[in-house]
Amino acid sequence: MRWKISHHGHDPRQIDLLAVLALLIIIVAAYRYFTHSPEAARATAFIVPSQSVRW
Repeated sequence: MRWKISHHGHDPRQIDLLAVLALLIIIVAAYRYFTHSPEAARATAFIVPSQSVRW
């Protein structure tokens, strides 16, 4: 396929290249999102209500 440079529009291959790059970025972001393990809180405290509290 010959290069057809037009001054009034984009080359379809440029749009295809941008679409492929966008898909790769989305796939990598989704992979990182779903494989990310949340860190446990460092200062975890359980609040125990006292026996004198009336609800």
